[in-house]
Amino acid sequence: MKYDALGYYQLLGLSPQSGDEQIKQAYRDLAKFWHPDHNKDETALEKFQKLSAAYDILKEPAARLRYDLLSMVYGAADYPEYENMAPFVDIEGDANVRAFMLHHVRGKFFKYTYIKELKILSRTNAPKVLGQTALADWLLGWWHPAAVIKNIQALRRNYKNAFSVSETFRVLVHNIVAYQKQGNVALAVGSAVAALEFADEGEKIYLERFIASAGVRVARPQLWHAAPLKLAQLIAPAIILLLAGLGFGGNLLLDRQLANWWGSSKEISYYQEVNTGYRSQTVDDVVVGKIHSIPVNKSDRSRLYHLQREAVVMYGPSDEFDVLKKLPADTTVRLTGYSPDNVWARILIDNGEMGFVRMNILIKGIGREVPFGSAVYEK
Repeated sequence: MKYDALGYYQLLGLSPQSGDEQIKQAYRDLAKFWHPDHNKDETALEKFQKLSAAYDILKEPAARLRYDLLSMVYGAADYPEYENMAPFVDIEGDANVRAFMLHHVRGKFFKYTYIKELKILSRTNAPKVLGQTALADWLLGWWHPAAVIKNIQALRRNYKNAFSVSETFRVLVHNIVAYQKQGNVALAVGSAVAALEFADEGEKIYLERFIASAGVRVARPQLWHAAPLKLAQLIAPAIILLLAGLGFGGNLLLDRQLANWWGSSKEISYYQEVNTGYRSQTVDDVVVGKIHSIPVNKSDRSRLYHLQREAVVMYGPSDEFDVLKKLPADTTVRLTGYSPDNVWARILIDNGEMGFVRMNILIKGIGREVPFGSAVYEK
């Protein structure tokens, strides 16, 4: 059951949407039935103890909300012990973090290593760490025949995937509970506000419930942008290409040639930055491949569409790209471009990010009401 990592609601025959009185009554009925004083079943004691453990959590609103939050990002196998929880922070202790899955390749002539490493980084440290990772892969990732392909894949994955959406959401939700445990309510609320960006509609209910219950107002965390993260990874190849160009008589690669070389295929051949005017700045840059662009006018209703069903928004116009975000059915989006074969649509979503969905799931017109402050539509 969703939002029930340890099966507490299932034990009581309820769902996470059940009310407090339903939980209390269900426990009374089941505890009475399974009480080992009069139930002689050999499993009665075990079931009674499990029911009591579940009720101890679900009867207290704060403990129940904590359980609901952690159940969004953990399962039974990796569910954390509350007493031992500590927040995920970067090396400088910054709370405004994202989770990066970095790929490292090291060629060692007779063997090579390929390592995936999860790093928790802040806005200030992320470009530095990504740049260092790119430099190490560029210098040390080629020294084995089999490592060459792996290194190309690693460089591209690190470049295309600014950060892991699912892991970032897990980290932020974990930090809500961890900071609250430490008594740092402001950082707990800040983590909840940041997590809203990556949550689906069901998850937002629990996040907003926590924010409301905390009674603390915090400033919105600073926005993250993909451009500095990608630029940091281009410094190493730029230096190498410059040195190579000087060594071969100063022949320099043209910008277009470099972009084509870096792209995944001829269809994905350049990077385009689209200015939405959201908060008077460019919000995101996305990979596009020969996409026909549509100018963004936030007051234009003719380019508003809604999703026919729940959709997975991709970073690029292919199922091979990583997932940017999951959106529920009827979410209103803005069409900002489309592929020449009309298979893929580039859309703008509420938080200002752009991604790609299949054209056949878009229905013209407004679906669900556009929230206040959305980058999609401004009346």
